[in-house]
Amino acid sequence: MKHLLLNLILLGSAVAQESPSALTVEVRSIIDEYENSVRANTLKIIAATTEEEKNKYRSSIPSAGPYATKMMQFVQAHLDRPEAAMAVSWLVTGAANFPEGQEALKMLGTSFADRKGIAQTVKQLEHHGLPAEPVLKAVIEKNPNREEKAAALYALGAIHFKNFDATPDRVSGDASKEMALQCFQRLNAEFAEVSIQGFKLADLSAKMLYEMNNLQVGCEAPEIEGKDADGVSFKLSDYRGKHVIVIFWGGWCHACHGVLPMMNQAAEQLKDKNAVVLGVNTDIESEAKQALATYRVAFRNLLDNATSGPNTSLYFLRNFPTLYLIDPKGMIAIKNGSLDAIIARINEVK
Repeated sequence: MKHLLLNLILLGSAVAQESPSALTVEVRSIIDEYENSVRANTLKIIAATTEEEKNKYRSSIPSAGPYATKMMQFVQAHLDRPEAAMAVSWLVTGAANFPEGQEALKMLGTSFADRKGIAQTVKQLEHHGLPAEPVLKAVIEKNPNREEKAAALYALGAIHFKNFDATPDRVSGDASKEMALQCFQRLNAEFAEVSIQGFKLADLSAKMLYEMNNLQVGCEAPEIEGKDADGVSFKLSDYRGKHVIVIFWGGWCHACHGVLPMMNQAAEQLKDKNAVVLGVNTDIESEAKQALATYRVAFRNLLDNATSGPNTSLYFLRNFPTLYLIDPKGMIAIKNGSLDAIIARINEVK
């Protein structure tokens, strides 16, 4: 992961040359020093023969802090050099929890907002949430480069999409939906060809636009269809007239294991409530059948055969397990809710 991050930073740098500059080498050496220390500690964990010894090395994983200090010193000494953008990028993505990483994030929206070579780092800000909004707006306003501007539009749209999708505050949610729509529409209209790391930003934003319009509470649930473990075809709409709890899960998913017994219990308890539990399993078929047996799954499951299976892809799953409640009319009543909240909603219906 660390090597991938370094490669992405260097590929996006404006200073990529056949022979790297002395300053590029200096940035690389700081990152390599940190990575090598982490790697050496990992090898000690692997080689340890007792759990006590392993825990000793697990508790002494090298901190990025000292290297973040060195990198910030480099940035401050070479602010006007293109190589400083590489250093800021590493601080923002590799040392985000340290004061230097926070300072670098601010610098990305001020001293570096108009720099070339920061697009990949700017896109990563989609994971920083609403605090990254001022930085992204500065890049959109000040950066003359298409890749950087497009990355900022995408990241800002993605942040507001996630806020819209998750917040219980409808005023905040509606404002975020409007902002996400503005960003994605501009991205599609002006920067449709721009790709980052081989992925077209317009294609990524199209998925979120679809989800905003089709996978929200009050929307008709997209059809789920396929075959169960016995090879029998069925569809979500076969259960129209009932409350349907849909769980997307897999035997590969450790977080799912603790939920499955509760789903079995819910399926039994809700029989008299005009409700059923349906699963969409994301393992390959042979492993799906094993998982169904291992966890004694007592409710019907459709086998999607992969986390990129047709039904899982249609619902744009980002986390597992994910639960939906579909009401008797086939509308989404709860999205990504807790089982307790879903059962409470069903019990409210007389």
